[in-house]
Amino acid sequence: MTFQKNGKKLNIAVVCGGLSSEREVSLKSGQNVYGSLSQEKYNTSFIEITSDGRWLLKQSSKSLLPKGERPLALMDQNKGLAESELKTLDLVFLVLHGKYGEDGRIQSLLDLLQIPYTGSNVLASAIGMDKLKTIALLKNQSIRIPKTIALFNQPSNLADLLKKIQLTLAGFPCVVKPNGSGSSVAVSIVKNKNELMPSIKKAFNEDSTVLIQKYIRGREITCGVWGNSEKTPIEPLPPIEIIVHDEPFFDYQAKYLSQKTEELCPAPLNKRQTKKVQNLAIKVHTLLGCDGLTRSDFILSEKDQQFYFLEINTIPGLTQESLCPKEAKAAGLSFSEFLDKQIKLALLK
Repeated sequence: MTFQKNGKKLNIAVVCGGLSSEREVSLKSGQNVYGSLSQEKYNTSFIEITSDGRWLLKQSSKSLLPKGERPLALMDQNKGLAESELKTLDLVFLVLHGKYGEDGRIQSLLDLLQIPYTGSNVLASAIGMDKLKTIALLKNQSIRIPKTIALFNQPSNLADLLKKIQLTLAGFPCVVKPNGSGSSVAVSIVKNKNELMPSIKKAFNEDSTVLIQKYIRGREITCGVWGNSEKTPIEPLPPIEIIVHDEPFFDYQAKYLSQKTEELCPAPLNKRQTKKVQNLAIKVHTLLGCDGLTRSDFILSEKDQQFYFLEINTIPGLTQESLCPKEAKAAGLSFSEFLDKQIKLALLK
């Protein structure tokens, strides 16, 4: 795979920011990617999608377009989709997290413009972002998933909900989470009925569908894989074990703000467990039809020593503190080599 097109360096734009509650993490990831892309191989640009939806080209000494910070033309009010300035690009490196970035919407725009991009296609992105649809797709595929109750409206009868939690989830503790968000935003471990309704309300502030899942006590294990479904081999990265000391679980605080969270890579698993979680991550990636890099999160249950799937991240974080870069480093790759591989996979799509 060459890094040149018609004898010239590839024009690549890193796109980050966005409209979701994860935009700050996305910006950090984007800045890290942009600063690490090889200037010998690529002409690079940095594009921030602002919180009000504008695509802003940031000033860059290697910018493809005129220097300075200005909005990019994407749409023409009279003619619909314009001959966008993005058409000058050979590839978009997507570093968007959450809604309006990881859920297929940006991917559909780039498909219309016929611009290659890193990561999964529209359908796989949309399914991966929707935890309930992911569960529906995986539940008959020999993948263990915590028992789940879905709420589509604020519950009006607490007694009925408590009865359902007892019958379906065997009572408390349970986990309340928004259906369509990442970075553990608005996720709560609920220990008793007094904590239930505030946790549900918090989750509904993030999404219109809320999940209540059985709490699985055990070790938090995450595993990245990469490859294009049905086109290339899907290769696993070394899994990571996450040990949280000052937070109830690996929530937003523990992920990005805590100084006490431990991330052990490779995870201290035996060979059978390592192979099992890697194969599960490959299976989830393949069943959803994902491309490029994904990371799947699991709990290794202390009760039955089985892995339970929690969720997939179709655009994992790429900050200096993020998990997949640590997995790549453990596999012997520099961060720049790690990015090169994702670009290769995107061009192979």
